[in-house]
Amino acid sequence: MRRIRQLLSIGCVVVALAAASRQACAQLPWWGWGQAGSPTNTWDPELVADYLLTGHTPHPAVVRIVAPERAGTSLGSGVLVDVSRSQGLVLTNWHVVRDSRSAVLVQFADGFQSAGTVIRWDEAWDLAAVVIWKPEATPVAIASAAPALGEQLTIAGYGRGSYREQTGACTDYLSPGTGYPKEFVELVAKARQGDSGGPIFNERRELAGVLFGQNDGRTIGSCSTRVRAFLAAAGSQGFTPTPIAEFSDARAIDRGLGEADATTRLASASTDASVQRVMHVPAPTGFVAQLAPPPMPQPQPPPPPLDPQAELVRLLNPLTNGPALLSAAGGLALVVLGLKTVFGGRRRE
Repeated sequence: MRRIRQLLSIGCVVVALAAASRQACAQLPWWGWGQAGSPTNTWDPELVADYLLTGHTPHPAVVRIVAPERAGTSLGSGVLVDVSRSQGLVLTNWHVVRDSRSAVLVQFADGFQSAGTVIRWDEAWDLAAVVIWKPEATPVAIASAAPALGEQLTIAGYGRGSYREQTGACTDYLSPGTGYPKEFVELVAKARQGDSGGPIFNERRELAGVLFGQNDGRTIGSCSTRVRAFLAAAGSQGFTPTPIAEFSDARAIDRGLGEADATTRLASASTDASVQRVMHVPAPTGFVAQLAPPPMPQPQPPPPPLDPQAELVRLLNPLTNGPALLSAAGGLALVVLGLKTVFGGRRRE
């Protein structure tokens, strides 16, 4: 009877241990670590996609903005819009650099990076101008006109980690508030966190706007007209690219590269067979004349021989040579006085 009781007790213990073990296994894996995060949170693939490569080649003038703050770091994007001999000018959003506690860091796709100083901002249009050291990248030209409705526009930025572009149609123009013009351009494209301050390109890859934010799959940003006004207030007219020389079989006169009146004159002259073209080059004028060597000096005739008697009369004439005669007399008196002092006899005692 006692053995039966012992067996029943052992069985109860085994059943209890098995139940506890089953409950523990349902909560923790066998290696003892719990799940990373609450099981009620749903996984968002878009958050992970922000860190994955997109396959888009970064635009050389689109930059990453890193702004240190008191409690963390603000990440944004920007675009190079002007350069000087030693500095560059980058546009971004004011809210990206607003709470920065020091100089911001501006990073380019080619590895160049520079500390940046915010020189001007506009809170209403969320624009900020940052001066950096001059990079190798070529700035983006600013569109001369605002985008038209229906025009295809492209947003670009670095998000949380990777460069990405997305294209959509221009749909509307909005205003930042009462009393402001409608110069926020809207397009069908979904921006990411970290794209703020990035460019909005038109089909010619000109700067049509600066990205501000997005809502429900539509992105808005200050359009090119507002960007030009902001840059003018910062002392910049934007970047104007120099056209690259092209190879062509046609003559330059036929391609209309000069002024209209000069082209007309040259064209009429080229069709006249009686015009004689000479190789005479006129003498330089203006700035070129300043660089020409000075003319050789011309030889001067020898002076006439001097008349000793006339020269002596001229020297002794007190009307024409009075100061010189007085100076000579004073000098002679000093010489006589000095000689008398030196050679005068001593008084004998």
